[in-house]
Amino acid sequence: MGREAGELLKRLEYRGYDSTGASFIGDDGAIKLLKKVGAPSRVVPELGIDRQAGQRFIGQVRWATYGAVTDVNSQPHLVRCKVEMVGAHNGNISNTDALKPALTIQGHTVVSDNDGEMITHLTEDAYAANLADPSSALAACRAAYAAAGLKAAIPDGAFLLMDAARKADARAEGSYAAAFADPKVPGVVAVKSGSSLYAGIGTDAHGDFVVVSSDLTSVLSKTRMLIPLSEGEGLWFTERDYLVFTLGKDFAFSVPRPKRSKLNVRDTGLRAPFRYFMEQEIASAPDNLDEVLRYYFRSPETEGLFAAFEDRKDLCKALLGKVLALYEAPHEPALVAAFKGLLADPVHRELTTRVKPHADVLRAHGGRPLSDERQLLADLERLDPQASEALALFDLLFIWKKRRRVTRHLMELVQAIRETQKEGGRVFLVASGTSYHAALVAATFFNNLSGVAVFPCNPGMFRSMYLNALQPRDLLLGITQSGETKDLVDIFQDVRARVPGLRRISLVNNENSRIPQELSEFYLPILCGPEIAVAATKSFLNQVAILYVLAASFSLTERKIAANLERAKELIAETLRMCERDVEEAAKRLYLEPSLHILGTGLIGLAREGALKIREVVLNHAEGYDAAEFKHGPNTILGKNTLFSIQDLAGLLEVYEQHRDGRPFAGGIEALQAWPELVETRFSNYPLLFVCPSEERDIRITISQIHTHKIRGADIMLIAEKQPELALAVAGKPMGQDRYWSKYIEVPFSGDPNLFVFAATVALQRLAFRMSVLKMEYLDRLTVADHGVHPDAPKNVSKSITVD
Repeated sequence: MGREAGELLKRLEYRGYDSTGASFIGDDGAIKLLKKVGAPSRVVPELGIDRQAGQRFIGQVRWATYGAVTDVNSQPHLVRCKVEMVGAHNGNISNTDALKPALTIQGHTVVSDNDGEMITHLTEDAYAANLADPSSALAACRAAYAAAGLKAAIPDGAFLLMDAARKADARAEGSYAAAFADPKVPGVVAVKSGSSLYAGIGTDAHGDFVVVSSDLTSVLSKTRMLIPLSEGEGLWFTERDYLVFTLGKDFAFSVPRPKRSKLNVRDTGLRAPFRYFMEQEIASAPDNLDEVLRYYFRSPETEGLFAAFEDRKDLCKALLGKVLALYEAPHEPALVAAFKGLLADPVHRELTTRVKPHADVLRAHGGRPLSDERQLLADLERLDPQASEALALFDLLFIWKKRRRVTRHLMELVQAIRETQKEGGRVFLVASGTSYHAALVAATFFNNLSGVAVFPCNPGMFRSMYLNALQPRDLLLGITQSGETKDLVDIFQDVRARVPGLRRISLVNNENSRIPQELSEFYLPILCGPEIAVAATKSFLNQVAILYVLAASFSLTERKIAANLERAKELIAETLRMCERDVEEAAKRLYLEPSLHILGTGLIGLAREGALKIREVVLNHAEGYDAAEFKHGPNTILGKNTLFSIQDLAGLLEVYEQHRDGRPFAGGIEALQAWPELVETRFSNYPLLFVCPSEERDIRITISQIHTHKIRGADIMLIAEKQPELALAVAGKPMGQDRYWSKYIEVPFSGDPNLFVFAATVALQRLAFRMSVLKMEYLDRLTVADHGVHPDAPKNVSKSITVD
């Protein structure tokens, strides 16, 4: 048990490393709790977590929100106020401040400030009440259980604990997932209340098991058989049995059949030689553009085969339904048997006969499957290597089916925008964070390629500027990675309620989320796969790519757009190769700077996204501006200012030691008055990073701004294609500015200002990543506690913002 627990905790390290905890319940019902401040990689061996034995395990890796980073605020929490229980959670209980005194009044000893302890005490309180008077709770549970037609024996204690979790959830405000256990009652109860929770069932060398985690990679490391679990549901489980129950008012039970995951742990795992997910995800950008090319464009290689599929759509869809039914196989022997039956199925035999003229395409496609069902097909190939041609057929059928839907919806959206423009309506691109910056870039594409004006805005802007002035002829395109962003969900609901006739469409990565499935007429997929690092990188590039396709569809042929995306893919790969040394040099110059501005000439969206990446993962102040707009006020930061870095402060001490002449150090303003050189020698040039496309007008504006600002105390960096006049402007040292520093990060030639965006994006992403690693390592060497700098999991930010 201990070894498995340790490995599962280490898998969560990318999500938090403030503290690590583990609770083990032995066969005798004794609870052993081990927890302390520190990352799993350090705490697991230090506390001997990987050497423990037990029947049940609840562990937690913390990224602190409620409560300081201390041992007592670490999770899990063992409580014994009214009944002995152990519990842990992931998420936020937003009414923690009100719950702590209320729980104290109710007789609980609250020892921490952590909201995980609050939800554990809430469950303990309701559970103790149920144990004291079980009749009504048991009656409700048994009635709901009987109504579901379920007959397997469930311990009374398990029913009472499930009911207690429901009652605790009713008192808790916020978004969280949690797990609780009573050592005297079999199993563990887990709840999914606004935060991610995944459950899997399987068998290994030690026997049967059920594993539940807020992180999918942890589950997939043990099994690919997932127990379906929806928002607002809970789960009671032992090593081989489980029961799903509902939270909220309507109490119901179910035992859904496990389904094989479409994802492998490889899809969500860190692969060599990468040390960080952010680095891996930036490097994966060319492969992700392959997905866009695969589903948004026809391919000459498969056109004949796909035409044959179109001729017998009914047969193809019937066969695909039979392939998808393989997900229901509960274990590998059943999967093998079902697959053999499918190969002998008359539908499969008939379609195989019909596509024989395209057998060369099937053979050429053999090897690694590429469709959304690639993990299932890879498993089948491992189990039956002789079935490669049949599996290639299945894979191409899945690609054909999705491509026909994606291309149909793309054309439908293009037509909807045309109609909106013709009728005098407006096209709103509404998104948050990185997706909003993609919308700003998209507005540039639409301006350059379609002649259509679009209105990019974040939900707050949209609500305050446009919501009350909407007309049915307008169009809303929501852009979101998760499909669950709360403020964007609210906008879709508001628009649906106020202007039912207004068309609502989305661009989304998580295709099974709420916005595409419940709130949109249809959606276009981003197709970048799971993104683990908090800072969005590959999802931004795929959003930009699809928005480029959409804008270019008004003026370019499909073949030309596909060729341009192929070139964008090459530009990304070339940039990562040829700019590595220059980016590293710039990162070393910038990583300890307390502030910088990124100035985009005509590319405000890209400038803002680059600045956001630096703020997110380096924790330095960074701001994205239009290049010419910077001179209208923000340029006052140039020259002497009061921004000092850690290095500058260290320099102050050096100057003091050199000049104090034995005089006592008064400190504060008196010291600065006594030794003005302490400050005077620490002023430095302010860093400006320009991003300039290859348009002649943009080059002229950038050159003018470089000269304007470097003479006033700016160090200049530039991301641009090769351009001699730009290079001269950057490199020229102003008279009297001996400390002037500059760097020209030259990206590959694109021949197209729109495609320049792709190269500049990865240069900015790589810069932010390297700055983050350098600063993290520097602060670690200084032993700065809780600095929160990390390229994958920086402090204060979350991957999915599902609360207001």
